[in-house]
Amino acid sequence: MGAWFIFDMVGFILFDMVGIPGNLVILYAFAHMLMCHRKVTPSEIILSKLALSNLLVILTQGIPVTLKTFRLQNTYNDLVCKITLHIYCVSRAMTICITSLLGCFQCILIVPSPCKWLRLRENLLKNLSSVMISLWCFNLFVCSTHLAYSSSQAAANSSIIKSHTVMYNFCCVVFPSRFLYLGTGTVSVIRDLFFLGIMTLSSCYLLSMFYQHGKQAKHLLGLHTKHAEIQAAKAVVALLIMYLLCFGLDSLFWIYTLCVYPVSLRLIDARMFLDSCYSAISPLVIILTNKKVQTGLKCETRRRPLPSAESISKYIQ
Repeated sequence: MGAWFIFDMVGFILFDMVGIPGNLVILYAFAHMLMCHRKVTPSEIILSKLALSNLLVILTQGIPVTLKTFRLQNTYNDLVCKITLHIYCVSRAMTICITSLLGCFQCILIVPSPCKWLRLRENLLKNLSSVMISLWCFNLFVCSTHLAYSSSQAAANSSIIKSHTVMYNFCCVVFPSRFLYLGTGTVSVIRDLFFLGIMTLSSCYLLSMFYQHGKQAKHLLGLHTKHAEIQAAKAVVALLIMYLLCFGLDSLFWIYTLCVYPVSLRLIDARMFLDSCYSAISPLVIILTNKKVQTGLKCETRRRPLPSAESISKYIQ
């Protein structure tokens, strides 16, 4: 066994061991709070959707790649590959959409003039479910080609691998034409770059607010409320920066694969590794910085109603 194979095997096994329990813990914590307090806030909806998307990424990618390292990939037939790849691509797309939504939501909350943004904030909170459903439907449509043209590598190896084939570690997508291959890839790249751009703007704005808050804190006292929101925003920025690093590199690799043939298997492994990295590590960031998740994991002897607050700062800090 080579060093690359050992690194690949150990890395994905660790991601499975960390990512699956981590995301399940977040989902359990919010479910526990829902049963105890009979209500769900918008921030909890966003974080629970993010945890669900991360969990699906690990289940549909981390586990198959781990099985391949143990030479068990032949258990995947064409039907299983179609379903697995479709769920993986939709879940991966949802992680970038939800993370971008999280950054925008936090920016609206800490804007210096909340009155000007009050209507936008109210509309976002009112239509949060519609926004989520729209994102799911959009990504289901964009990723529909994986459901139509995916096949197992055993089937692909029996034929000639064409230049319009997208290889994964455990399955592949054989497009009927080069035009459809490039069209699907271009749409995916534009979608990823669009949301990565939103994350970049959100991160820059939040960082500028941190700088301004630091200067104000030297001269003013009694900024407890704003300080709490700033602390919450720092957790969001950590998620945004981590996502930009992981999926920014992944997007560059994806653009490279569209232009080069044949594609190196190590490059495919690197893309899979970067995709799993965020889904496995981000739950740890949320658990360590989110007091609501920590509270939800504790069995409370007394049930006390929580104050109704829409600010995500009370759920990520």
